[in-house]
Amino acid sequence: MTCFFCKGGMETGTTTYMVDLDACIVIVKRVPCYKCTQCGEIAYNLDVGERLEQIVDELENSLAEVAIVQYSEHVA
Repeated sequence: MTCFFCKGGMETGTTTYMVDLDACIVIVKRVPCYKCTQCGEIAYNLDVGERLEQIVDELENSLAEVAIVQYSEHVA
């Protein structure tokens, strides 16, 4: 797999995903990803992307201003 931006090589790894929803900030740690060895760009496969959307949707209406979760704990 090559990087969309710089055409460098991608390797598997983990990253931290963060999204600001105005009322809440969701941080998901240890998310499986592909990282570019040249520019550091992050890419997710389809399953991980869909699961991140589910996690964010679940936490969007939480009472906390900041929600920090582990990806592995939310994978069914």
